[in-house]
Amino acid sequence: MAERREVERGKRLLIPPYLSPQQERREQKKSERRAKIRHAEGVEDGVAKLAPDVYEELDKPAEVEIVAPGGSSHEKKKVFRAVLGEKIPSGEIHVSAEDLRALGIAEGTVVTVRKK
Repeated sequence: MAERREVERGKRLLIPPYLSPQQERREQKKSERRAKIRHAEGVEDGVAKLAPDVYEELDKPAEVEIVAPGGSSHEKKKVFRAVLGEKIPSGEIHVSAEDLRALGIAEGTVVTVRKK
């Protein structure tokens, strides 16, 4: 018959960090969001009106940086003063037509909005 061995209890087992279970990570507020940009009448130059969902997700910023696509070295960036626009559709940003021309992008382009 096979002899049964007793397992020694009470000894500590050292587990390396890469084998330990993942700890829950705290969810951080995102500092950027992708949204469609449109021009609107009555919006001043240098002001971006944000939809309520975008405004809340960016944690009520005073200023935002809008980054237009165009490759890594061809990105166009501009800083705007952020204003909450109550009647703006979800996932949109409204700026003046002059600011759209300065960024060099068409209306309806998806841009990255970063909290400054």
